[in-house]
Amino acid sequence: MEAAGTARKVPQQERSRKSELKLLAAAEDVLAERGAGDFSLADVAARAGVTTGTIYSRFKGKGELVHAVHERVMDRMGAHAARLFAASDGPDGDPSGITHGGSFTGTHMTADPKPLISDLIVRLASVLETEAAVLRALMFHAVEDKSIARRGADAHRNLEALFDDALRRLQPVVPEFPAAQRYWAFTFSYDVLARHLGLGHSSARTEQDNWDEMLRNLSTMVSAYLLSCR
Repeated sequence: MEAAGTARKVPQQERSRKSELKLLAAAEDVLAERGAGDFSLADVAARAGVTTGTIYSRFKGKGELVHAVHERVMDRMGAHAARLFAASDGPDGDPSGITHGGSFTGTHMTADPKPLISDLIVRLASVLETEAAVLRALMFHAVEDKSIARRGADAHRNLEALFDDALRRLQPVVPEFPAAQRYWAFTFSYDVLARHLGLGHSSARTEQDNWDEMLRNLSTMVSAYLLSCR
């Protein structure tokens, strides 16, 4: 697959933007289903209901289209993570609470920090699981595409920073976890989740029942590890 080359121009007119978003959505679906190796502009054109000429009028080729899809996915994943781990002080000024189903925010205090740590694991899992289908294809492609690998590494660091900040904001509930322990809590959690979702060098995700059980076990292990460091 050819390199993407220099940055392309983003459409300015509303109609053109909608047309491009339709192409990107179709390309993302094809990537998720077939992977980058079997990805073709003909399949994307058929999915989007356009001709391959229409695609070439907007993208130089498969490489640039895949890069555009990757950027779209990374932006979406980053926004999702930012919402889930967002800090917001409650009425009493406490930024440490977690309200289930919302952001990492509020005033919920508990003598037992394990549910709070577990909630963070579930939120991290949600970020990865939501994009898992297309991430599988893009991560495999990153092995031979340095630009995608670099952008993916940036997204990984951003996710780690959000998780780390959320752990540090538990400090009103428990003493602050050492930086090294926060790093390993994220790294271990990410690696386990990625393996179960079939990301990176893994081939396929687990069944849903095993996924739910894995989340419970992962939360228990990470909580025990972090709390042993207090």
